[in-house]
Amino acid sequence: MLARRPVSPGAPLTLRLEHRLLRAELARATGRLGAARDSLRAGLEDLEAWQSTFGSLDMATSIAGHGRDLALTGLSLAIADGRPEVVLEWSERARALASRVPALRPPSDATSAVELRELRQARLAQREATGVQRAALAQRVSALQQSIRARSWEGPGAAAVTRPCSLAEVQAGLDAADGALVAHVVVDGWVSALVVTGTDAYVRRLAAHSDIEPLLDGLQADLDVAAAHLPVRMRTVVLAGLQNRLDRLAAALWTPVADLLGERPTALTPSGALAGVPWAMLPGLREQPLSLARSATSWLHGRGTPRPRRAALVAGPRVARAQEEVARAATAWEQAEVLVGDAAVADRVCAAAQQADVLHVAAHGRHSADNPLFSGVELVDGPWFGYDIEQLAAVPSTVVLSACELGRSAVRWGSETLGMTVAWQHAGARCVVASPSRVDDDVACEVLGRTHEHLAAGRAPAVALLEARRAAEAAAPVPFTCYGAGW
Repeated sequence: MLARRPVSPGAPLTLRLEHRLLRAELARATGRLGAARDSLRAGLEDLEAWQSTFGSLDMATSIAGHGRDLALTGLSLAIADGRPEVVLEWSERARALASRVPALRPPSDATSAVELRELRQARLAQREATGVQRAALAQRVSALQQSIRARSWEGPGAAAVTRPCSLAEVQAGLDAADGALVAHVVVDGWVSALVVTGTDAYVRRLAAHSDIEPLLDGLQADLDVAAAHLPVRMRTVVLAGLQNRLDRLAAALWTPVADLLGERPTALTPSGALAGVPWAMLPGLREQPLSLARSATSWLHGRGTPRPRRAALVAGPRVARAQEEVARAATAWEQAEVLVGDAAVADRVCAAAQQADVLHVAAHGRHSADNPLFSGVELVDGPWFGYDIEQLAAVPSTVVLSACELGRSAVRWGSETLGMTVAWQHAGARCVVASPSRVDDDVACEVLGRTHEHLAAGRAPAVALLEARRAAEAAAPVPFTCYGAGW
């Protein structure tokens, strides 16, 4: 009876969404699966319309959680249906809802810019402070972060939502590039994969999610330790343990679908439940061009970037080979602005980023799980944050973050992910090269220095990174990954 009672269009959104879910569950229970999907779809479209009124990426990803039960129910129905076109639609509707809200480039907010500058100074001063001064700085940092975050929520949204792409549209894009797309979804306790090529599409059940979780527990620590300079015996043990995890993850998540793909360049759209998987390091995937996309729709719309001409290269402080890395990268470009030493400050980096096709930052990085948009890279005058990206009038098409951890994303309520790679893509960057873990400085210098040679020659970022990895003789793991439309 409750499901049949009308709900006013002016009722609170949460009530309208619950009503849509209730009607879908009733339709599902009575075998009317098409009606169930229609109700779920209408609920998510209501949520997206609300999302589109907010310009804040932080707010948009937080709001997405209200659609979690609708999306999971739709995914469950789609997997049970088994048709690839249905699974693709609900895979798209269930993931990265915020990615389909176009970003606006409003004028830089002067107050936020001042607060970000003060926050940098306070964070820098915290290193040397002790006792009462340190406690006072911590309070000031917290107050500034709250103010910056709250101000970002006030930004206007585009009031538009990009519709999910169809299977035919994805296949046309894949056919043009002779590529493949694999969408991993986690629903009802199982990991399944939708595999799409230019001519075919399949859905396969892969593994119980409970079998994957133990492999992810402790994986981040293994990755971080493997990047450290260790005694030979300890290093051998650590690398063996890491490789065992990677082999087992590949056997569960990749090997069952690899026969459908061959050696095609691949775009992956993993569920938020698999956010900790270092895909580019899995056996079978590390030898082909690979890009992690927020969704098939965002991958499709991000393709076709013109050949880059101008690079901006930045070396932050206290990284042993950072200046060597950017100097090597600069030799590949006819037009390159290099910021090192005292020139590597936020204002100059912002100015250079707005003029460049490719931005490369070699610096210490820090992922902030509690406040992902306060993740950042360390410059001479303090951290350059995710919120600084929102101040840019234009962004590079390709961003290379030669810094630890900045490929990580925090998984928010509703399985939305948020971090530096997401912030750059939301702002308009087509591809971000970053690492989900700590990185050996020698590996970064060798691999990313070579990557620019291929980028400047017009190779797609995923191809450029792959060629650089093949040429480098790295003793440590190479965790760098392309995010977005890398090929």
